[in-house]
Amino acid sequence: MKVILNQSKSFSLEDISKTVETGLNGLYPGNFNFNNIIIKPNLCYYWDYTTGQTTDPRVVASIIDWIREKNSNADITVAETDASAMKTRLSFKILGYEKLASEKNVRLANLSKGNIVEKKTSVLGKEIKLPINEILDKSDLLINVPTLKTHREIGFTCAMKNIFGLISKPRKYSYHKNLAETIVAINKIIKSNAIVVDGIIAAGKYPKKMGVIITGEEAYSTDVVVSDLVGIGASKVSYLKIASKDNFFKKEKTRVIENTAKINQIKKEFPKPNYLLDELLWKSELFALKLYAKIVGDVIPPVLDG
Repeated sequence: MKVILNQSKSFSLEDISKTVETGLNGLYPGNFNFNNIIIKPNLCYYWDYTTGQTTDPRVVASIIDWIREKNSNADITVAETDASAMKTRLSFKILGYEKLASEKNVRLANLSKGNIVEKKTSVLGKEIKLPINEILDKSDLLINVPTLKTHREIGFTCAMKNIFGLISKPRKYSYHKNLAETIVAINKIIKSNAIVVDGIIAAGKYPKKMGVIITGEEAYSTDVVVSDLVGIGASKVSYLKIASKDNFFKKEKTRVIENTAKINQIKKEFPKPNYLLDELLWKSELFALKLYAKIVGDVIPPVLDG
């Protein structure tokens, strides 16, 4: 499995496009015979891409341009689902994706709407059922475009966690009691065919311009590499540990290709949080919120208490 590291130097649209193109050409150096393509960005709440929390629309635009160069007749859809605290139709508008769709002549799809089917799989012998939009069954290529960022609850979030966002049920906090198993389950149901990690602005202890684009052939191997780059390591990520025990995921050796970016360079530049301190602070803050709610009769939003 290939994971390719590249870095834009100028942060201009032209340079970002060249960086994305280089990474994708590394995955698909020859013919590109895909016609029905879904691009899944990471639209987390209504945070602008400059926070590092959501996928930069310039990266998605660059992917679309690359696809059209390879296959001018490709049918392209940019897809997302509603979340506990986010309406997809609003995020498309606020985060620049409506404008992108108009300029690039692609469709936008809210996969919480339309025909939803229940799919089932098993993780370490336990059956899990999840609602999925049937549009996903009709595509022949899924390009997964997560962001390069850490995550308070699970350490970091990348390709596999971004596919968790394709569960059609809006109130996804209901899965948080078994979050790691659910992340593995949805990735068994929905396969990412190509990964383009947006690290133009990375989000760790704080947002930082890094210009990094990481392309990978498969979600699990990409996440293992990225977990190391952000300073946490796969052995400390619950869903990666479960995935490594599950027979579904390929155990092929991962080949990291340092193209225009180096592993040590990214690790040095990434704004690593203090994971232990952050976890202790968060638990303290959540305890205080729950105590407040109990005293005054208020409620804690599910997105916080998930």
